[in-house]
Amino acid sequence: MKTVVVTGSQGFIGGYIVSDLLAQGYKVIGIDNFSKYGLVQRAHDSHKNFELIVEDLSRTNAGLRSALQEAEHLIAGAARIGGIAYFHSYAYDLLADNERIMANTCDAAMEAHKKFKLKKLTYLSSSMVFENTNTWPSKEGDQFLIPPPSFAYGYQKLAVEYFAIAA
Repeated sequence: MKTVVVTGSQGFIGGYIVSDLLAQGYKVIGIDNFSKYGLVQRAHDSHKNFELIVEDLSRTNAGLRSALQEAEHLIAGAARIGGIAYFHSYAYDLLADNERIMANTCDAAMEAHKKFKLKKLTYLSSSMVFENTNTWPSKEGDQFLIPPPSFAYGYQKLAVEYFAIAA
């Protein structure tokens, strides 16, 4: 059975990803710190092929490093989020914490790729990377050809894409 690690597993998008992976027969190790919704119960929590590690990736990545020792695929969805008002009121916190999350995630992924069996890394981004486009619909790659996003959230999500390229 193949193992996939999903960061942000207990969030809105992460929860759907985990459920889909379990339905396809994967073993899933979720990483979450419950920062958005608090301690929530998800349908997948009691699934026999699901394991949850509670970890704040903006501060540490020990649990993620451990989980990646057996994983073939990492889906990086963990991020500090909070809605539009939050993005404007706490722009620095959002940018700084999400960069720490991505740096810790990339560090763990690069180590797992070298030492273990990690073969694939998928980053979850946002349409906000296309904030300043004049072309609709936009396609993958266009975000590198247009002016960068004007707001911290979109800028940070674009930075995640550069983390992926650099790593």
